[in-house]
Amino acid sequence: MRVNAQRKPWRRPGHAGRGAARSLSQVGAAGLLVAAAFFVPACSEPCCTVDSFPIGLVPLESPVNGGGGLVARARDQNGAEWFNMSIDTGASLTFFRRRADRNEGSQMVLRNFDILDAQPPGADPVVRGMFRGIEVLPLDLDPYPQRREAVLGGSFLQNFVIELDFAKPAMTFWSRQGATDGFLTTAGFAIIHFELFGGAELTARSRPDFLGLTGPVQVPATRIVLRGCGAPAAFDPDAAEPELCCQRGDEMSRATGADLALMVATGVGPLVLTQSAWNRVATAQSTPLPEPVPGADLQLPTLAAPLGGVSWSTLPRLALVDQEIDDANDPGACVELGRARRLEWVEHHQPDADAKCGTSCTGACPQLCDTDVRAAGKAQNAAAYIEFGDGIPVAIVPDGTPLFQGLRAEIRPEGPELDGMIGAGVLARSRLELDYRSDAKRALFSCARDAARTACWTSPRCQRLSNSTDRRSCFGRPTRSLPAMCLPSGCG
Repeated sequence: MRVNAQRKPWRRPGHAGRGAARSLSQVGAAGLLVAAAFFVPACSEPCCTVDSFPIGLVPLESPVNGGGGLVARARDQNGAEWFNMSIDTGASLTFFRRRADRNEGSQMVLRNFDILDAQPPGADPVVRGMFRGIEVLPLDLDPYPQRREAVLGGSFLQNFVIELDFAKPAMTFWSRQGATDGFLTTAGFAIIHFELFGGAELTARSRPDFLGLTGPVQVPATRIVLRGCGAPAAFDPDAAEPELCCQRGDEMSRATGADLALMVATGVGPLVLTQSAWNRVATAQSTPLPEPVPGADLQLPTLAAPLGGVSWSTLPRLALVDQEIDDANDPGACVELGRARRLEWVEHHQPDADAKCGTSCTGACPQLCDTDVRAAGKAQNAAAYIEFGDGIPVAIVPDGTPLFQGLRAEIRPEGPELDGMIGAGVLARSRLELDYRSDAKRALFSCARDAARTACWTSPRCQRLSNSTDRRSCFGRPTRSLPAMCLPSGCG
């Protein structure tokens, strides 16, 4: 079955909104409704010292990683014993386990800690980062897995460019990413732009100021929500032409899969979808998906206990797609994915102008539905996307789960209706740079070198050629210019 409309408009706000004040009881229930004020180093001392080497993380298949999320080894300043620290872009706050012996309440405190290299296991610890005077909120954490004492959240991570290699796994801190979109696209990255959503006010108290006064904690916007297409049809760019005619407007009815709004949550393992989102994906399929079955509880680093009432299934494919069309005309992730695939098919089947084929060219022209509405002789640009496959585990949770109720309330109205979270296990064959520091914030995706296309495929943005003198390389094909001529589509 095909979908022909986006569920709701995807808006890119110029600023993040703020929700109502939230108590710590709500924080404990919703788990991710926790945040700290944007941290400022104390006095003139540097907060953070990191080297340029990747920080080895705990292997994703390890039972201590909280069900597949990213976990680092850490220790208190000058401490002898290490502990586990979740690296979770889906948590607004950096927080530590609340300790009764310190009489820690609901107030921000400063902590000093080091992050160690966890690879290889059993080796002498190597300090890769020293962090001093970092604001955290003490909170009750799930006692499993053992020795997980902290979560490094978005309010801290957004001060850096964070490189996450899920295949190793490893993490690297950078101060900035100065490369342009054009350079990174040519280098093979799928660039997916994002805005930071969310923001709220908590009833937790801030640290006293110089007058000894405190106030509610102001939550910054930290939620990274990307456009997804759930379970699109399989695609082979070398197959025979799948569509003889795609008229203007057919791009909507011929899109496959279901549009999704997914928050990047690297502390989580699987893809997590609400029941309503799963139903939309399942309804959009021509071949039934595996029936969900009750299974293990879901481990989330910001909850005080595992999330129960979870059903499990798998998706054959999932794509994350950049927005190429403006907000007013945005057709949705699945439509733009379908267009990028059709344009890739044309690229595979269109002869190179350098072949000097002249009037004997037999390559296909772009379909009419993929041409510019203002200039039918010119193709649209192909949106960047990354596609994952080979059976993606999905945890399906009820829509009424306090976790998602809280997240949706925080992200609305500037952001989309949240459908779920994409965890580290889904990204296991990829590498991701989260460029928080650029004015236009970017997620830079690439696939592991040995990943098959069915497991992970990166498709950078392909900009159309405007004239015969332009040249470019797209979809992994050789550099080429416009052909001398091409065969029109089957449309009259």
